[in-house]
Amino acid sequence: MEFTPDFEIVHVGVNCAGAEEATACARRFEALFGLTVNPDKDSPDACFTETRIEWMKAPGRGEHGHLALATSDLPAARRYLEGKGFSFDEDSIKRFEDGRILVIYAREQIGGFAVHLMQR
Repeated sequence: MEFTPDFEIVHVGVNCAGAEEATACARRFEALFGLTVNPDKDSPDACFTETRIEWMKAPGRGEHGHLALATSDLPAARRYLEGKGFSFDEDSIKRFEDGRILVIYAREQIGGFAVHLMQR
């Protein structure tokens, strides 16, 4: 069965200089646009505006940050993109407890943003 692309942008990760800047950015978005800071998604690495913007507490992958795309079949999506010449960084893989891939980053940046696929 052929893979039909079903990519969905699930969040944008923005590289910040530190936790203070990340928190300030999230709060500023909340004040300006009514998009709430999401305490359930706060971690040592990032804070979130709702689930759409991930404010990195230290610079992460990508010059500016990253774009996260979810798909219903990550292995098939990976093969599809590799067929288009896109390659992936094996060292970036995060897995579910059962061994399936949860997240994998591409080697290529687009517009200064790293790209990662997520299993929906």
